[in-house]
Amino acid sequence: MTSTSDPLWQRYELSVREMLKALDPNAEVLHNEHVTGRLSGAARQIDVLVTGKVVGQEVTVAVECKRHARPASIEVVDQFIGKILDIGADRGVLYSYSGFSSNAVTRAIGSSNPSVMAITLDTPEIVTTRAPGYPVDLLAQDLAPQWVEEMDDDAFQRFLEHGEWSKFWS
Repeated sequence: MTSTSDPLWQRYELSVREMLKALDPNAEVLHNEHVTGRLSGAARQIDVLVTGKVVGQEVTVAVECKRHARPASIEVVDQFIGKILDIGADRGVLYSYSGFSSNAVTRAIGSSNPSVMAITLDTPEIVTTRAPGYPVDLLAQDLAPQWVEEMDDDAFQRFLEHGEWSKFWS
């Protein structure tokens, strides 16, 4: 567990780890893992690494946690996609405390192999209760009741299993 003397960025990472462990108790959820890149041969640090079986297949999800004062930029998303490709993870989730630039959102939405989900967690304007944060493109839109209903507890599982995530939750 963490103490209040831990830096905010570290507490943010550990909080994300705990949230992900709660989402799938059968998955292995590790904090601050180092994985040797398949392409680079370099040791790559992963904030949270999640592994588990989905429909009998081993799935690896790399998670980055950004606890910065400014929204994450397109460069942050590009760097994360490069890291995912290097370590051979199946998917990636990028959490940002202060949101994302519009170019970063567009880049994350356009990433298909690997699929990347960009999520803003617990901003003062939006407090989530049903899902592990809202995909960032929803932050700029009014959350009509039908959108909230579509963001059910299975949305994250569908992303892990099928990479199902789009700007319009189709």
